[in-house]
Amino acid sequence: FFIVFFMSLLISSNSNAQTTLQRQSATSVFSFSKEADVGWLSQMEATGYKFYDTDGTQKDCLQLLKDRGMNTIRLRVWVNPNDDKASGHCSKEETVAMALRAQKMGMRVMINFHYSDSWADPAKQNKPAAWKNHSFPELLNDVYNHTFEVISALKNAGVTPEWVQVGNEIPGGMMWPEGSTDNWNQLGQLLNKGYDAVKAVDKKIKVIVHVDEGNNN
Repeated sequence: FFIVFFMSLLISSNSNAQTTLQRQSATSVFSFSKEADVGWLSQMEATGYKFYDTDGTQKDCLQLLKDRGMNTIRLRVWVNPNDDKASGHCSKEETVAMALRAQKMGMRVMINFHYSDSWADPAKQNKPAAWKNHSFPELLNDVYNHTFEVISALKNAGVTPEWVQVGNEIPGGMMWPEGSTDNWNQLGQLLNKGYDAVKAVDKKIKVIVHVDEGNNN
């Protein structure tokens, strides 16, 4: 009885092995991300904000988020930002420092490229001032070089983002007017340059685009 039972179990295990592995793989790929966009944090800390738990204890903002179940942070990066309290910060250096803090807490990281010196959104997609008078071929190089530089800086600091977002809220395109959706061919080239730069640093990083109107068919 024992031998028959054992052989039956073995056959069953072998026949289901592939299915089990597939399920485990799917679980690892689609594990749920609870994400907080903390792009404001470096700016808030520089301004003097402090964060407290419900018992009045002062804590790191990222720790407070982790304590409440967050496992991922999203960080924006601007090309040449100023130190304005309302629309500054988010430089490469600040982004790397914040990403390193988050990773040390065991959190997953997404990097969000705006390709601007400040906010890029559906109402405005302004090119960085340093790129303002560049030709389209030069803009392609700008996107590649900026993306490569930031992701390389993260890797050199010991941080590998799980996701990199190329452009911010781009249903109307990015880096107007050259990358507007009035010219899909050029927008595609700009997106591909961002993608290529990320993959040149690490092929395993996932590259995504940000369509902010996901409910608009």
